[in-house]
Amino acid sequence: MPDRDKIPYETSLSTLLLSVVRQAQADGIITTDEGELINRIQIDARDFEAEIASAKKEGKSSFKEIFHSAKEKIIKNATEIAKKDGTISEDEEAILNRLIAELDKVDIE
Repeated sequence: MPDRDKIPYETSLSTLLLSVVRQAQADGIITTDEGELINRIQIDARDFEAEIASAKKEGKSSFKEIFHSAKEKIIKNATEIAKKDGTISEDEEAILNRLIAELDKVDIE
């Protein structure tokens, strides 16, 4: 039986991006730093989609391995962007936490 908390990755990436934007908007303003963070997440999510599409085209089925690598990259890059100014603000930390929670919901099986 599939895990009800898991969402197929095709749906999850759009949901993930929408979720982090909503998190950034929670206080009524998206700062430049938050915008950069969201932009990095979006770029990495699109890169992941391209990797999956390429793997499908080539007949590969190691999607789980691709996802785990992409997940680590997305979190690492987002954290580096958040730390760029020497500190991670509460709002940036909330976005990072939301990002991780949404990635944990992705079902790549």
